[in-house]
Amino acid sequence: MNLNLNSIVTDIFGIAVLFFTISLTQRNILIDNYKTNVYIYTSVITIIILILEIFDILIQSLNMDSLLSFHIFINALGFILSPLLPAVLALLNDKKVFLNNIFLLIPLFLNTIICILTIETGWVFFFDSLHEYNRGELFLIPTICSMFYYWIFIRYFWRNDSLYDSNEKRYLKLIFLMPVLATILQISFDKLLLIWPSIAVSLLLFYIYLREQQFKIDFISGIKNRVAFEKEIESICKNQCSDAAIVVFDLNNLKKINDTVGHKAGDDLINISAKVLTESFKGVGNSYRIGGDEFCVICKNVTKEIVENSLLKLEQISNEVNKKNSNSLIFAYGYELYEKDKNLDIYDIFHKADQKMYEHKAKLKGFYGRRVTDN
Repeated sequence: MNLNLNSIVTDIFGIAVLFFTISLTQRNILIDNYKTNVYIYTSVITIIILILEIFDILIQSLNMDSLLSFHIFINALGFILSPLLPAVLALLNDKKVFLNNIFLLIPLFLNTIICILTIETGWVFFFDSLHEYNRGELFLIPTICSMFYYWIFIRYFWRNDSLYDSNEKRYLKLIFLMPVLATILQISFDKLLLIWPSIAVSLLLFYIYLREQQFKIDFISGIKNRVAFEKEIESICKNQCSDAAIVVFDLNNLKKINDTVGHKAGDDLINISAKVLTESFKGVGNSYRIGGDEFCVICKNVTKEIVENSLLKLEQISNEVNKKNSNSLIFAYGYELYEKDKNLDIYDIFHKADQKMYEHKAKLKGFYGRRVTDN
């Protein structure tokens, strides 16, 4: 009974933690409304499963014939909901992942069918004549299904490895590792109930991570802000990177659009600009919004040819975007390469790139050659 009581206390603690973080998300939006809602959905699912687990422990301790049907029902519902949590969490990072491939929902559908049929067949679990819980032949199906969606969730971070610094990577690995270790332990020792309390704690840690990210993300553009940019520059100064390229951008005519069409149209253009920059330098560098109409991309360990190819891609994507939008997307840009072995400071490199951007801006507006600084 002590183990059951300890499990109940642990589950109640997990529920309290999740209710607390949900209340915080209501008061402070996590980066954007979409990610806030997905986080709330995953927390609510976890709370429901923790409540089901508490009922399971209580009913098992009472061992009453009249509660057997209810006992079977809550176990089946728990196994149905288990893969739903990582499936919803995967949407936090890529909402197109299921829309582009509807077949990814098949494991979720099959698990639901198997768990419903388990009530009669005992495939996943069953209760013997003494009302003791036993694992069925297909017990691992819900776990495998959960791990499949959990893998999709983690794959996002693998594909976007360059977006995170070393401290963030260590923190995220801790978050991802906790539920995996808990699952292994609970499968190995069926009396331990660790999976859902560990997921509750992981969600709390993930909430803390998202809140920290809030201070590094520009709300309008959705990319990293000047604070994150300065931190990245400092890391380069500390010789954490041997070579880099600094590419500075200026979004032309933003003030004119704000004055004539409105700030909403200007904000939309900023958001589109950030997406174009991110797509153009995908796998090459990280994008930052460092001012009102100013952006910068920091590329590590790249050649001049790679930067030029990314800028060419930028021009092509911008042309495609301009065909669909009334407000033209026009970038003025300049870049400079940084080499650790040379004596130039990274801030000097940024200044040179900034100068080249203004030269390009003058050429776009037809002013180049008529200014004193051009000579």
